[in-house]
Amino acid sequence: MASIKVMSDLLANKIAAGEVVEKVLSVVKELVENSIDAKSDEIIVELKESGLREIKVIDNGIGMDREDAKNAFLRHATSKLYDEDDLFNICSLGFRGEALPSIASVSEVELKTCYKDSEVGTYIHIKGGEFKEVEDSAFRVGTSIKVTNLFYNTPARLKHLASTYSELSNVIDYMNKIALSYPKIRFILKNDDREILNTNGSGNLLKVINSIYGIDVTKKMISIRGNNYDYDISGYVSLPEVTRANKNHITTIVNGRVVKNSTLYRVINEAYSNYKEDSRYPICVIIITCDPSLLDVNIHPSKLDIKFSNFSELNNLIKEVIDKALRDKLLIPSINISKVSNSDNVKYENLSLDIDRLSKDIIKEDNGEYKSKLEDLVNYREDNEEILLEVENNEEGNSDVIEVSETEKLPELYPVGLLLGTYIVCENEKGIYLIDQHAAKERINYEKVSYELSHPNDNTIRPIVPIVVELPKNEYLILKDNMNILDSLKIEIEEFGVSSVRVISHPTWFTQGYEEETFRRIVELIINKEKDFSLAKFNDNLAKMVSCKMSIKANTYIDKPSMESLINDLRKCKNPYNCPHGRPAIIHFSIYELEKMFKRSI
Repeated sequence: MASIKVMSDLLANKIAAGEVVEKVLSVVKELVENSIDAKSDEIIVELKESGLREIKVIDNGIGMDREDAKNAFLRHATSKLYDEDDLFNICSLGFRGEALPSIASVSEVELKTCYKDSEVGTYIHIKGGEFKEVEDSAFRVGTSIKVTNLFYNTPARLKHLASTYSELSNVIDYMNKIALSYPKIRFILKNDDREILNTNGSGNLLKVINSIYGIDVTKKMISIRGNNYDYDISGYVSLPEVTRANKNHITTIVNGRVVKNSTLYRVINEAYSNYKEDSRYPICVIIITCDPSLLDVNIHPSKLDIKFSNFSELNNLIKEVIDKALRDKLLIPSINISKVSNSDNVKYENLSLDIDRLSKDIIKEDNGEYKSKLEDLVNYREDNEEILLEVENNEEGNSDVIEVSETEKLPELYPVGLLLGTYIVCENEKGIYLIDQHAAKERINYEKVSYELSHPNDNTIRPIVPIVVELPKNEYLILKDNMNILDSLKIEIEEFGVSSVRVISHPTWFTQGYEEETFRRIVELIINKEKDFSLAKFNDNLAKMVSCKMSIKANTYIDKPSMESLINDLRKCKNPYNCPHGRPAIIHFSIYELEKMFKRSI
């Protein structure tokens, strides 16, 4: 007796649903992406009980006639590609032809649609994959799909649905990201008749960012743009002060498709490595455009990830564009005192070093207090974009903007003393500044060592006291296999015993007194290097490590000439605002904020 049989279409659809439809988000994603492919410019998503009871997606796209509406629920039926060559030139979001039949096989579906040139619409009712009704319907151009009783006939999957809060959170996150991907489409999301998201579809990406994150974050987003032979990137990235505890706020959009690619996330985060703590992540909306033939969008069942060709070119482009944007907009953290109820609250906010974001006009309020008015519009140089967002009046202290020349990133500072053996106190006409002497020296040393590593020379020294390092056999073999790295660093070693090495010569930038520790750390970096080894990244990690060892420690007293020398060196740095690990090197208290703290100013 034959034991191998062809599955029924219903069984095959239920199995496919296991890959395509896992939760409420899966249904929302597939339906919304179909609406986008249908050239909609308004998409409404309405949920009941976070979608566990009902999911409804309404669009104003081109719609379908009766034949297409019925065929859309057949497995592998698609209007997106017709032959094998189309797989290498995919420009739509949906293309597999599994979404609707998979959804219909595990739920109850009602579809209303009307094609743009039709005089009558179509109504289809499907339950558990079986057609119950197909009839004419009065309906405007576009499509409405209502999904109820999700997983009613697959109880094993039903019980694995998450809580209403978790399911709704996933949908909100997706809708936020898809709205960022298509700013020309108006997206509305409601749950139990409560509006959660409403974008205006104007095409202004910054307005969408404002709808999601609010005005405080929007004001601190920087426009980016760049391209090379293969890729074009644009979008917005946050200033280093605006970070989150996870990667979820890094939105990467490739040819209109939101993708979650761990390698892309790592590249973006590395671009921030000198400006923030390693455990924090920026808010980014990065739009990548390229020829579809450079992508494989068919590697993930839910189309959440893609594979790139010539990824190294994209890697370099992202790092260059983000790094340039941050260097052009770097800021000194400033302490602002804002009144909350009857108590003063201290918060950190940055002051721009290269543009006046704040108006100089001082206006008198009816109550007699003097206040400064923020510009009504936040202007961005790129594309002459304007964010048409009303900004509330701010207090006078925020009008202080630090002026620097084009060649120096810091204003003239005059040291007056040292606090706690750690913080240099400086003053000028703008107020007072606190400089963390260790963080500042670390930044100075980091840029010096980075330059030495990127401009190698033959300046070496032979240690008087021999540096001998014994290693486990496996690590010794790894080190021998990576001698080219030591050669590039101008470090000469020789075998010394069974699994030991002796340093014959090393570069002159090795920290005096820490030569052996520096060499050991280099060996650790080599042994633990990643598979996709990059000499530039290796050198950057090395520079961070060495710069810390070379720096003044906290609770170490230095005299005034040493303070002046450190400040002068810091002013020459490309980024004098952070240590290489992202901690602030300098913060600012404006005169107004100081007077406000002492109740000398209203």
